Amino acid sequence: MKGNGTLILCYHRVAEGVEDPFHLCVHPENFAAQLEELVRTREPSTLSDLSMPSRRPRVVVTFDDGYRDNLDNALPIATAKGVPLTVFVTSGMLGDQKGFWWDRLAALLRGRPPGTDEISLVIDQDVVRIPLGGRGDEKDLGTVRGRLMSLPVRDIEGALDAVSAQWSVPSTAPPDARALTAEEFLELAKSELVTIGAHTVDHVRLRGRSSDEQRQTIETSRKGLERFLDRSVTHFAYPFGGSDDFDDDTVEAVRAAGFETACTTLPGSAALSADPFRLPRRLVMDWGRLRFRAQLQRWRFG
Repeated sequence: MKGNGTLILCYHRVAEGVEDPFHLCVHPENFAAQLEELVRTREPSTLSDLSMPSRRPRVVVTFDDGYRDNLDNALPIATAKGVPLTVFVTSGMLGDQKGFWWDRLAALLRGRPPGTDEISLVIDQDVVRIPLGGRGDEKDLGTVRGRLMSLPVRDIEGALDAVSAQWSVPSTAPPDARALTAEEFLELAKSELVTIGAHTVDHVRLRGRSSDEQRQTIETSRKGLERFLDRSVTHFAYPFGGSDDFDDDTVEAVRAAGFETACTTLPGSAALSADPFRLPRRLVMDWGRLRFRAQLQRWRFG
């Protein structure tokens, strides 16, 4: 039978009534229902429990990036349900006022001047022009995001700043999408149910970066979080997490940095024999109870 390993779930945000062009948000009511289903059918666990025997299949609930609503919305619900959380925090974003670059991009495209039919991005001193369709078109957003993803984050930020100035449009992420401050991070981390993991310094796509660049952002993210917490950080998640987003050099850098596990977004369940540095995860969407219950069955048998 398939799917008897540990199911590791990947969330990003728990929020309602917000712009969500990347489909990262789960409504609080749906999140509560999903956790209830997990408690009913599985053993809520942490990544440190993966090799331990369990009477029921284990499930690990993880969050990527470090949004403020992880503290405001996700933690109270998880606490009420008794479900531990692992939060992979982008260390350099703590207290950042502009927000994650993809949220900045979405805000920029939503606010673009009427009649704007292209966006001009300065990349490696070249101007790349990308045609735009209707206002608020998620296809446009996906196209521009895909063009930017392979760049160093500082170059992405510079390109967005230039467009913001050209269009005279702010490119700050909405207040609801802001990252944790240092104080909020510490408040989140003090919960006995929360394990903090690292997620690089700036959420760079690691594949394609030099080995030195990869090692630096991976090690620096861990050390930075450990200075805040005064305790070890032993779990890591690859930004974006797909097969095109990290490589063998990345895995070796994570291993060399002293992490015990690393999560991908590759589908599957983590068998006892799974490579601890290539752990699969399932992305969770804004599903109600019955849809989530059906999805758990699909994941178990498929």
